[in-house]
Amino acid sequence: MNISWQVEQAGTDCGIYLMRHMESYMGESERRWECGLTGKKAGDVTAILELRMKYMARLLTADFNKYKSMIVTDFEAFRKLDILEQTMILQQSAENRKKKRKTRGRR
Repeated sequence: MNISWQVEQAGTDCGIYLMRHMESYMGESERRWECGLTGKKAGDVTAILELRMKYMARLLTADFNKYKSMIVTDFEAFRKLDILEQTMILQQSAENRKKKRKTRGRR
């Protein structure tokens, strides 16, 4: 199948592309099928981030997730914080992820 948003190299976003393909395909031919992605990483950055959040929110709040109530409770508490506190928590989380990646890279 020759589609306009086809990517040439596999990467960490392949799952997002796949989920978007499954979500948007309604049986039309490849010429008429538009999923909202360009296939060029630079052009898809915003769309990929939005889709990542959308899919993650659906997975975290799905009824089959045994931690759903805890996640919803924590999210509600986070929403009650002022914007400065929220920003600090998010920055701290990003720093922790970077540290973990560096540690994994040394192994």
